[in-house]
Formats: sequence, C-alpha cells, structure tokens
Amino acid sequence: MTAPAVVIALLGPLEVTVAGRPMAVGGPGRRALLAALGLSVGTAVSVPELLEAIWDDRPPMTATTKLQGHVCALRQGLARLGGPDAAEVLQTKPPGYVLCRHRATTDLVRFDDLTRRARQAPVGEQAALLTAALRVWRGASACADIRSSAWLTSMAGSLDDRRWRATEDLAAAELALGDHDAVIDAMELLVRQAPYRERAWEHLMAAHRERGDLAAALAVHERLRRTLAADLGVAPGRRITRLADEIRGREVMKG
Repeated sequence: MTAPAVVIALLGPLEVTVAGRPMAVGGPGRRALLAALGLSVGTAVSVPELLEAIWDDRPPMTATTKLQGHVCALRQGLARLGGPDAAEVLQTKPPGYVLCRHRATTDLVRFDDLTRRARQAPVGEQAALLTAALRVWRGASACADIRSSAWLTSMAGSLDDRRWRATEDLAAAELALGDHDAVIDAMELLVRQAPYRERAWEHLMAAHRERGDLAAALAVHERLRRTLAADLGVAPGRRITRLADEIRGREVMKG
C-alpha cells in the first residue's frame, strides 16, 4: 500500500510534509483549520466547529468566506508540492470539510496505533511499544503553537492526557520488568507536569517501595497529600491510601 502523501504532525508544534517536503502552512487561521481537520482525519468537521476552532466564539461577519479562503489556500499549497492528487486530500464533505484518510495521516494516528498494540501485547513487549509511541511526540504539548481558541485548547489538552496515560502505562510495564530507576525519573517529571494524576504518584511510590526505600515511598504520599489539600481541598483516593497503609505496615515490620 502506498504511504499517504500528506503527513500532519500535531504532537508538538504543527508541521506538514507533502511527498516528503515541508509545507509552509501560513498564518494562525490556516494553522488552526489544518489542526482541527488533522485531529479528525477521515471524519468531516462541521463549518461551525471549524469557525470555533479558528475564532473561538467571536467569528467575524465574513468568517465563512474567510474559511473558504483558507481552504482554497491550503489546497493550492498542497498542489504546489504534491500535484493535483495532494490537493484532493482536503475535501468538501457535508457538514464541512474532511482530510481524506487514504491520502493523509498524522503523527497522532501513529501514536494511537502503537498504544493500542501495547495494550494488547505481552508485558515484555509493552515497554518497547510505549517507548516508541512516546517518541512520536516532538514537544511538551500537542498543537503547542496554535492553541488560539478554547476549542483547540480543549482538544489539544485531551491529547496531552493521552500522552500522560501512555507514560503511566509505560511506568507500569517498567515496574513489572524491575526498572525502578526509570519509573522514578519518569514519574517525578510527570507529577511536576500534572500534579493531580494519582496513578503517577502511585507508580512513584511503588518504585521506591520495590527498591526497599519505604521512607521515600511514604514521603511521596505526603507530598501528594499536601498538594491535594492545598490546591483542591481534598484527600488522596482510596487506592493510593491503601498503598501507603501497606507500606507503613512494612515499615513497622522492618523496624
């Protein structure tokens, strides 16, 4: 099967290649449009959604005309690099526009494929697949340079969440393989980026426990407790509390 001619990179700053050549997308409006379509390759995105992605809830009176102009400009850019077939990547399809799945792909498609395969793989293969999936990302955040609307910010935020889940899944696989140092490094970074993800804190505690450093494991739980109390006014959940209780029991027996 011939590889798609157009590749859109969303997991970091927006980048587009056509037949292996980089494409200059243009200004914020065109970038937002292409990102919105790239998030749903093969599925039509409605005109109202695209207007919201570009202008939030403040579209100009001429928004629909401007949208059509952005579409035309993108098609011309695709054609310049890849010929008429590349221009056909961006199609009109009620209720809006769509990127043809057979002619375009994204790094998100690659990431999702690798994480899906990891979920179905034996434990010994999961770490390699998840590591490959996370390497698809090119920056700290999805669509990092085009979060110009609440719509795009929300969609990109959901991609960041999927990245964090994959990072946690990788930590679980590495725990099973006994790679505790890697788990500690990765989870320390993750809890700084997303301090309310209790699963990351749980993996961090478990890695310290498996290394035999029960005091460090309990210190992690105390950091979480203080963070949640100060920021959200809540206590840690039952699962991680049970883990802390189990570690305290080990510490008593050890003492």
